[in-house]
Amino acid sequence: MNSHRHSENRRRTIIGATIIMLGITMLSCVSSFTIYRQGFSDFPAWAQNSLGLVAVVVVEGCFAWLLFGYRASFSSWLERLIALIGIGFVVAVMLLNITTHFMQAKRVPLASFQQQWVDYGAVFTFIAVLLLVLAITLADPVVRLVRLELRYAGRQQETILRAKTDALKSDRILEAMANRASTEAAELAELIEGEADRKRIGFGGVRRRGDDSLD
Repeated sequence: MNSHRHSENRRRTIIGATIIMLGITMLSCVSSFTIYRQGFSDFPAWAQNSLGLVAVVVVEGCFAWLLFGYRASFSSWLERLIALIGIGFVVAVMLLNITTHFMQAKRVPLASFQQQWVDYGAVFTFIAVLLLVLAITLADPVVRLVRLELRYAGRQQETILRAKTDALKSDRILEAMANRASTEAAELAELIEGEADRKRIGFGGVRRRGDDSLD
């Protein structure tokens, strides 16, 4: 009975935490959209809104991907470490966007670092997300195993080719090459001598017919 109650309470706790994170993520989406779309002000309105939406999907989607991967799929310590660092970074970006947007909406002067963030700092978020995804992809144990298998196959083929190259310099191969050369020379000599004999016979026959005609 206590075990069932504990499992039920745990399930409710997880549901509550999920609802809280979804609410904060939705607030972050609105604030991030307002900030990110300012960086595309040189585009038409529809393109500005579309690119701002893509930026929000990239950042907030990265947060959901890292959180899910940390809880469900990331198995190596390196993957989990990178994911944990990425989650902390994205959460800091989300909180900074929410705070900055609220201050802009209330016409409260921004701090110098917030103004720098709005001006050009937010664009580095996309680069950081790209690096996080790339780092976790390269740290995947399956990808590492594939790289090791390819390295093993490459070294195996290299060893075989090196052995074949060294075998060409061995005494047995040199002896075989000498025997083959001798055999080829003998066959060529027989061919040349045979052609010489045929020419000699043919030339003698012509002379005999010529002599008869002269007689």
